[in-house]
Amino acid sequence: MKIKEGFVLRKMPGMNMVMPIGENIKTYKGSVMLNETSAFIYEKLVEGKSKEEAAKALTEEYDVDIEKAMQSVERTCADFIEAGIAE
Repeated sequence: MKIKEGFVLRKMPGMNMVMPIGENIKTYKGSVMLNETSAFIYEKLVEGKSKEEAAKALTEEYDVDIEKAMQSVERTCADFIEAGIAE
């Protein structure tokens, strides 16, 4: 699982958005809104972490067990792929 190049996470008070940059602006219309958990997972994937590593990081950051964390990562990754920002 990898975030495609040409996207950046912008954090604003109360809002997290993944937006296209560079050449992607011409082909990708709009942006993707993320909640805090999805933004956290996005950042871990950008750092090159695996899904498993992202889930482990979730357990350390939030009060959640590894099973729920992995479910959240899997669901979020599927959403990223569907939105066209990951492969």
